Amino acid sequence: MTIKEAILWGYEQLTPTSDSPRVDAELLLAHVLKQSTTFLFTHDKELLDPYSFFPIYWWSFKRLIHKRKQGIPVAYLVGHKEFYMFDFKVNRSVLVPRPDTETLVECVIEYIQGFRNQDSGFSPLLIDVGTGSGCIPISILKNVPEIHAVAIDVSRSALRVASSNVKKHHLQNRIELFRSNLFDSIDMDQFLGHEVILTANLPYLPDKMEVKPELTFEPSISLYGGNDGMDVYRRLMNQIEMLRPKAIFLELYEWQIGLIQSQFPGYELKYTKTMSGDARCLMLERKSN
Repeated sequence: MTIKEAILWGYEQLTPTSDSPRVDAELLLAHVLKQSTTFLFTHDKELLDPYSFFPIYWWSFKRLIHKRKQGIPVAYLVGHKEFYMFDFKVNRSVLVPRPDTETLVECVIEYIQGFRNQDSGFSPLLIDVGTGSGCIPISILKNVPEIHAVAIDVSRSALRVASSNVKKHHLQNRIELFRSNLFDSIDMDQFLGHEVILTANLPYLPDKMEVKPELTFEPSISLYGGNDGMDVYRRLMNQIEMLRPKAIFLELYEWQIGLIQSQFPGYELKYTKTMSGDARCLMLERKSN
């Protein structure tokens, strides 16, 4: 069997269950061969197992295709995911980074750079709550020099993933990791005196909301936020009253904007940006010091 034939077989197997069957098949085969997807295109006529009587690549590929048919996300099967042009280690302890969340990252980068155009000395402290893989603060810091970040998560296993990604992207001196349920175990006094920009992609799915099958393989603690999805965000809002960040960037649904905006009497809703479907990036800015 050639590489091209293997991809076609994988595509046919995944078509009934995946929204991107060919891409999935290519990523899984590239992982098995320890090659790039570009290699697959330029060597598509080569045999999958040219030098072995036992077709190890073929059986490894079939095994991954079978798991993908069950709904397991490709990122978990290959152990990494590209986000905002960077590669991140992932496993089932963290949510799979999604292209939609890149909108939030882009908004934060634009906000900081806009201030720096007016004041080159503007150097806020970024605090990311519920950091998971660390993809949000890492992507921001890779694009904005000199600023530092604090990344918080309640899960030890998630923080191990985040720590691996911080090291992978050589940001150990710029990102500090904390284990805490929101700010429950954090001494807020250490942040006073800093201009804080807060980011959070916290659970916001209502408990009874139906989701795609592959989401059932991701940590539920990172997905569901009570009857209206806002329980965790409400707790966060109460905790950061003393902190008074300069700007707050959240991910949530469009119909939840009114629910969350009422929690910020001292903030102005600057804009929301569409991610996909009803998902939005919400940006709030402090009205005055």
